[in-house]
Parts: sequence; C-alpha cells; structure tokens
Amino acid sequence: MILSSSPLQGITDDVFRSVHHEVFGGIDEYFGPYVRLENHKEPKKSQLKDASSELNEGLNYIPQILSSQAELILKEAERLKDLGHQQVNWNLGCPYPMVSKRNMGAGLLNQPSLVEEVLESIMPKMPLGFSIKCRLGLESDQDIIPLIDIFNEFNIDEVIIHARTAKQMYKGSAKPEKIIPLLAQSKHPIVYNGDLNSIEDIKQVQTLFGGKIEKLMLGRGLIMKPHLAKIAKDNKIENLQKDLYSFHEKLIAQYLNKFQGHQLVPKMRGVWEYLSHSFADSHKVFKLIKKAKSWSSYNKNTDLIFHQFDLDE
Repeated sequence: MILSSSPLQGITDDVFRSVHHEVFGGIDEYFGPYVRLENHKEPKKSQLKDASSELNEGLNYIPQILSSQAELILKEAERLKDLGHQQVNWNLGCPYPMVSKRNMGAGLLNQPSLVEEVLESIMPKMPLGFSIKCRLGLESDQDIIPLIDIFNEFNIDEVIIHARTAKQMYKGSAKPEKIIPLLAQSKHPIVYNGDLNSIEDIKQVQTLFGGKIEKLMLGRGLIMKPHLAKIAKDNKIENLQKDLYSFHEKLIAQYLNKFQGHQLVPKMRGVWEYLSHSFADSHKVFKLIKKAKSWSSYNKNTDLIFHQFDLDE
C-alpha cells in the first residue's frame, strides 16, 4: 500500500509536513499546496516559497499547480524543475466557488474540451512527471467519464480522484463505488481520495477495490489523526500519547521561528479543529482550544488536554 498526503491550504505547510515525517511517517508522498497562476496577477510569494523550502529535504514532495493557462503552467513547471523537483500535479479538484468560477480547479471538470486543449499544449513540452488530481465532477458525478477518455490520450503518471463532486464540497459522504467503472476505463493508475479517516475506512475501500488500487491519498483524516498512516503501514504504534505530544511540541518549536506566540494561537486553532479528533472527547478538547485567546492560555489548555484527556485509539 502506498499512501500520499493531500494538501490543506493553511494547515499542511512545510513545517507540518516536516514534523509529521519526523514523528510519525508512513506517508510516501507529500503533496504541496497549490500555486495559483493567472495572467492578471502575480502568484502569492508564500505559495511559490513552499516548493523551495529547505524543510522539504528528505521528503518525497510533489508541488501542485492551479491554473487553466498552458503557458503559465509550463513556466511554473520549468521553475520547479530548476528547483530540483521531479514531478508536478495539476489541480482539477479545488471545489471553492471563488476558484471554480474562474475556470480553475473543479471549474474545469465540466469543460472537457478546455481540459483537452490545455493538455495538448503542455504535455509535449512538460519537463516533469505529471499527475492530475480531480473530483467526480463539478455538479454531476458523470463529468469524470469523458475526462478519463481525454486523460488516456496523454502521458500522465496517475489520476487522483476525490470521490465527491465539487458541489458537495466536503459534506455528505464520498462515493468510492463510483470509482469502480473508472478502473477499467482508465489507462493510468487511479489513486483514491475521500473519507479515509480511520483504519476501518482504509480497509473498506481496499476491499471494495479488490486490490486494483495500490495508492490511497489521505486528506483531513491525516490531520485529525496524524498517526493514521503509520498505523496503516505498521499495524501498531508503541506510545501514541508520547508521539502526539512530541508532534505538537515540535510543531510549536518550528512555528515559533516564524511567528510570535499571539500570532501562533489562531494558526494552531486551525490545526486543532482537526487534531482534536485524536481524542475521545474531541468536542471538549476543541472547546478548550477555542477558549484560549492568549499564548499563555493556549499553553495552559494544551497541557491540560495532553495530561487529562483520553485518546481516541
């Protein structure tokens, strides 16, 4: 089983990836947050900087591009090659309306002719290994069917499919059964993504696909339970309490090189929105985090959490 990590904007940055790899591991590929490319404005420096971070050293890091403009995609791919990267991923899965309405991300899923046009322009000149991350569709889970035929025409390493439509966002349940007919249709390996939040979830989709999918992508489930990939690979973990505490403390130590304590509180609140699910009473845990408005109260409350709350093992 090969496991990759899907990016979550604002959470799985270079620090998060590096600390996760050090403490837990189990992830074979860490996908970076997308670089958004549009003609009318420069990409954010923070997005460009992620791919060049020294914290990526020792990781199998794969940068991601969000764009529908072939020239910009190729230009960024050349930059990434110069940085030493071997692969790049094209994001056709971002579901947010502010993205999809600009013909990017999932906004391309119901425009197969535009997707084909972009691929025809970039693939003959693509200097890196190339993969695509997408959803079942924009509003219809049938959008993916003509896209698979288009993908088949090109030298693509793999197609990662989040088994939801963009309209669903992250609500409701993923539909892994919709992937089954695509396995026969696709000439490229398919990677499954969607609602892999526990070992039971992983086992269920492995059974469903009958060994026909070798790679799974973990998203929010890996932030909720950073130990998920390690347990999936090793079937056990020696001291989860100790490792979770170490993970948190190393995150804090690294982030304090970038932020003041009061700046770090809201950032860590975003992490804890997911990390709280590592504990049996996730609601009370996150409630304590939300109550922490200062750096001192944050430290007091996290100390309480790690010493008085049971883990959800």
